[in-house]
Amino acid sequence: MVTHTHAIVPGDVRTRAQIRETFGGSGQGGICPSIDKESVNLYSDPAVGELNGYYDGWLAEEDDLGPVFEYTGAGKSGNQTFAGIAGSGNRAILRHAEQNRTLRVFTQVGLLPGSGTKTHQYVGEFTLDTLEPYVWRRVHGNDGKDRNVIVFRLRPDGEFQRLAENLIPAATETTWELVPFEIVTAATLHSASATIGELPTPKNAKKKASLPRKAVENSATSGTFVVSEAFNRKMSLRSSTAAHIAVRREAELTRTYMAYLRSVGRKTGAFQIRVKGLTSTLKTDLYDATEHVLYEAKGSSAREEVRMALGQILDYSRYVRTEDHPEPPKRVILLPAEPDLDMFDLCRSYGVDIVYRSENGSFIGETVPVE
Repeated sequence: MVTHTHAIVPGDVRTRAQIRETFGGSGQGGICPSIDKESVNLYSDPAVGELNGYYDGWLAEEDDLGPVFEYTGAGKSGNQTFAGIAGSGNRAILRHAEQNRTLRVFTQVGLLPGSGTKTHQYVGEFTLDTLEPYVWRRVHGNDGKDRNVIVFRLRPDGEFQRLAENLIPAATETTWELVPFEIVTAATLHSASATIGELPTPKNAKKKASLPRKAVENSATSGTFVVSEAFNRKMSLRSSTAAHIAVRREAELTRTYMAYLRSVGRKTGAFQIRVKGLTSTLKTDLYDATEHVLYEAKGSSAREEVRMALGQILDYSRYVRTEDHPEPPKRVILLPAEPDLDMFDLCRSYGVDIVYRSENGSFIGETVPVE
């Protein structure tokens, strides 16, 4: 039922005109910033999203920090961007905290009786996840064209409405494809491509039956090669916790080693992995596409971090395959300093190598390519 009071709380249904009276913003478009109301209003229409190859909504799986609402950025055709006029809405989301604006999410739920006016349900206030504010995804549009989109990871900030119909559908099939993304950092908003040389043009999604026999064991998953995430993301004012410090150290280490790989002519990126039955997407840290090497990075060389990295890389490497490399990848843990000696023995027993940064800044390990 549509009411006409100015107060809007999670679960209320309003027309866009009524929402504008309270929270400002444009009368059209999905991302609607308002300077005077200090708000960035995000409108999600499931029918429009599905038509363009993506879904907005809640992940069914929660992590230690709670629920996540994924919202796809602006741009219905071609690759999405943070740059220029086309990227202005995406920049508004990315910079909402520093511009003292509140993210508010609304989902389209119906029409006013006897008219074509859409109604929207207020989900609540959100802020970007400070550890991973956004990820890049490859989607397949209704026009048959593949493109790269920005998927923002939103955390509820206060009261919110979480309905079953707003859950993202779980993965139902396996697809494998190379996707050459560009790095876009929150600090610079755009930078050079993270890939070296030409990557193969993405083809139609490859079904499980087309994969070599060695990959059949992964029939419940999908893997997509994407560029490593924005390694030097802008953190919010709440970034002083140990977790955020660890993320920044890991990001800096990964960025530095990626730059080294690029300097010796390696193509670099990362894999995104969807697991059948789940709505969330896994993401690896770094992938050497030239030599088929998967890296898992950590911001600390402590024993517990090495053990965590070992579990992650054993998990992720089950799904990392390409047309050129249908076999399992070489697995390497990337560390900021030399770990305890017995950690080398532990990792070696599982077929995993270690690369670490020395005191003079160089990288040491059997996998490190020679300039």
